[in-house]
Amino acid sequence: MLESVPEARQTVRRVLPRLGVRCDDLMRLTVTELMANAVVHGGGTRPLLLLVAVETDRSVLIGVTDNNPRVPGRCAMPDVEAEVGRGLALLRLSGVRVSWDVDGDGRKRTRGVVPPATDGRRL
Repeated sequence: MLESVPEARQTVRRVLPRLGVRCDDLMRLTVTELMANAVVHGGGTRPLLLLVAVETDRSVLIGVTDNNPRVPGRCAMPDVEAEVGRGLALLRLSGVRVSWDVDGDGRKRTRGVVPPATDGRRL
């Protein structure tokens, strides 16, 4: 369901201003990468869950829960010729804290914590 990726991006663009935070490029990239990974690797028939929260330091937590308990391997940048596998490494290189765990139902939760935005931050 790749159509859920732009839907999630639009949701975050609508929700963050209501929470007092401007949705910038890094937040949109984080949503895109986490959702795309969940769609491609998540499996199962249960829907994906998207969580968006503003932390007390104004960082933004973006979480996606999918149906596959398998966690990603190391988030190193792939070979320069690789066509896929760059998303989580790119997020980390951009300052996003990426983590994951598995809940009691066997669903993986992947989180990206985007540091507080500065006016000049652009990708």
